[in-house]
Amino acid sequence: MQEIKIGNKLIGSGQPCFIIAEAGVNHNGNLDLAFKLVDEAKKAGADCVKFQTFYAENIESKNAVKPDYFQGRDNNLSKMEFMKSLELKPDEFSKLKDYCDKKDIIFMSSLCDPKSFEVLTNIKVSAFKIGAPDSLNVPLLRSATKTGIPILLSTGITNIQDIEFVVNDIKTHGNSEIALFQCTSQYPAPYGEINLKVIEFLKEKFDCPVGLSDHSEGIFIPVAGVAMGANMIEKHFTLSRNLPGVDQPASIEPQELKEMVYNIRKTEEAIGKKEKSIQPSEKEHLISMRKSLVAAKKIGENYLVQETDILVKRPGNGISPTEIDKLIGKRTKKPIEQDDLFSWDQFYE
Repeated sequence: MQEIKIGNKLIGSGQPCFIIAEAGVNHNGNLDLAFKLVDEAKKAGADCVKFQTFYAENIESKNAVKPDYFQGRDNNLSKMEFMKSLELKPDEFSKLKDYCDKKDIIFMSSLCDPKSFEVLTNIKVSAFKIGAPDSLNVPLLRSATKTGIPILLSTGITNIQDIEFVVNDIKTHGNSEIALFQCTSQYPAPYGEINLKVIEFLKEKFDCPVGLSDHSEGIFIPVAGVAMGANMIEKHFTLSRNLPGVDQPASIEPQELKEMVYNIRKTEEAIGKKEKSIQPSEKEHLISMRKSLVAAKKIGENYLVQETDILVKRPGNGISPTEIDKLIGKRTKKPIEQDDLFSWDQFYE
């Protein structure tokens, strides 16, 4: 698998999972709130904090419709009015990027329109995230492709033919720095539609890093995603689910984000390698827990041992039960007391 590099982080097989704390629009258009989201992402141990850069007039037409999950959380504004309320100015994104650099956490933002391309290019982002709404936005993708900057592509609301087309188009236009995200674009996403097995399928088909952009409730699906091989995890988070906004209910809070990061790192430790061996922590139990062959009764000298003379008991520092066939029929050199461990020096060759 070809690795990609974002900031100082390598992403791919054998590398730690790249954890993106998706602040999105949970700042509600307030820069101070955005700074606080950066602080919480850093405290939680995320590798990256991601926002969304868009300008409503460039992404919403007069015919734009609201998804159902906006219901009751958009202040009864029109789609255009509501999306404009979530915008951050270009200089505010510049300040956010500088703040992230200062906090030593990677800044990222979704690329959504030509103006946002200009904003993100000017502040020298280390990767472009393409969200599900723009996964087929060929003009925007080609602009991003020409920069040579890595492209992280969501596969929400797509099928395999869509993904093949877009990946081939990106590569045809000269950029092989691609990573994909398995994603189900619903808020929250039903567990039965998350399809974690797609992670391995996309890896095999496209030979690139594949992550999980998760919109389910709770934190266990991202952890399961890592166990299934996800190279990246993206998860919406907020300062509080009680804040106004359409994405807050499907987001996790700072303590949950911290727990998610912790559980992912422990899961990575537990995944280990494709080999089976006795682990260092187990070795003390080779004697205390394993069992050996012992005498079922008192056995005299010059006696041929039979199967009924043998029991299997702890400890494990005698003859292994796997060698019982070698012991049967052996002739004793000396008496053996009941419950004594058998040893080869008790027998004639």
